Amino acid sequence: MLLTEMSLKKKTELLLNDPAALANHDAHAWQYLSRADIDAIQFEALQQRFAQLRDRVPVLKKLADAEGVTRIDALDDAVPLLFEHTVFKSYPPSLLEKKQFSQINRWLGKLVTTEMAERIAAADVSGCRSLDEWFAKMDEAVPELRVSHTSGTSGTISFLPTSVREWEKACDVRKLYIWNQAGPDMPDPNLHTVFPYFRKGYLSHVRANEFFIRALLPSEENFHAAYPATLSTDVLHLGARLRAAHAKGTLDRLEISPELIEKKKAFDTLQAEMPAHLSAFFEAMATKLRGKRVYIGATWNLLHGMAKAGLERGLEGVFHPDSFVSTTGGAKGVVQPEGWRDDVLRFTGATRLNETYAMSELLSGSAPRCEHGNFHFAHTVIPFLLDPETSKPLPRTGRVTGRAAFYDLGADVHWGGFISGDEVTVEWDKPCTCGRPSRYVTGTIQRYSEMNGGDDKITCAATESSHREAMDFLNTVE
Repeated sequence: MLLTEMSLKKKTELLLNDPAALANHDAHAWQYLSRADIDAIQFEALQQRFAQLRDRVPVLKKLADAEGVTRIDALDDAVPLLFEHTVFKSYPPSLLEKKQFSQINRWLGKLVTTEMAERIAAADVSGCRSLDEWFAKMDEAVPELRVSHTSGTSGTISFLPTSVREWEKACDVRKLYIWNQAGPDMPDPNLHTVFPYFRKGYLSHVRANEFFIRALLPSEENFHAAYPATLSTDVLHLGARLRAAHAKGTLDRLEISPELIEKKKAFDTLQAEMPAHLSAFFEAMATKLRGKRVYIGATWNLLHGMAKAGLERGLEGVFHPDSFVSTTGGAKGVVQPEGWRDDVLRFTGATRLNETYAMSELLSGSAPRCEHGNFHFAHTVIPFLLDPETSKPLPRTGRVTGRAAFYDLGADVHWGGFISGDEVTVEWDKPCTCGRPSRYVTGTIQRYSEMNGGDDKITCAATESSHREAMDFLNTVE
């Protein structure tokens, strides 16, 4: 059925539950959906999500009750209900140090629907002695949920409770671009994926591999990772804690369990074996994959590291020019070397580097960068701009600079609204020169923490007492 023939109710149902089908799985149609259509569908979808989740996600109910929000009559009505992105790491840190994973589950249960919270509560994690064991147990006990985590550069990792269906919807939209789809049929049964990092892990962009293999590839054999092992969350968390303690001058007070020391030794052994894995990785690219169309999606530093290593081996133009190479993620305080994009294209042989503005908390909505350098918002995401001091909504007209906030319409077991740490400039009215009708981020994206010397105090748009009550409720797990 054509979009023009669908009712608003049907369009909204598709955007929430099967977004790629809204454009009949056609990449061009997806990118050129009219602004008026998307505005109407998104507003209806936000109203439905709020009605569905208001009384079923405990921390959302706590905040909505305190703010007196019972329905969404305008987009900005949702702003007082947007969480700080730090909400996903608001658990007492002692719970991890003491391996109290049952308590972590109680905390997690307040962030998701009551039905999912019951499934989480029923998972017996009392015997877990590490984060890696906990993640594995949760996958087994709650198979419809996939908890992932962020890199934890601050020393505390965020836990992101995402449903399997959320991952699947996000991959279906990504497929539109990777395959340049013109319909629901699978056009490229021979696609390969190259991933310059670990094969498995619970870090959000590694966790995605499970779903990309299922959605994009004819078989798991078409997925080629640099390191066939599992990335240990325990070791990543230890590294983050060490960096944070070093920055605070408290390294001498950091306690590390004997089990974690053994894990670190095992990781050191794995690192010693990495050159051999890397050699086999490049050998496979130079022989089995040469000239083939591949999909490569990784953070810019991983992409550039792979490209530099390949170029040093004399490898250039390895893959088919129509390969889809995608990168996301900011520099996070690291100066990006001049010419890194050229290195990636020279090594891979791809004609274009597809850059996106995205973040782990925003699963369904990476914003692709067009040929004119602007990042176009995904239809599954409602963007907001907030005053950086008060977090009150800024006008949705003209060209405006402020703190980026989002509502992820793909989120179906947790509340998808959150406030980011980024300063962005959004063009709300003037169409982009590329012709795509969607609104977009233009100019430089900066982190407030980098602009303010490492500090970023986010003020919630809710009243101070309402926000404090919600956070106290979330943190009371013991």
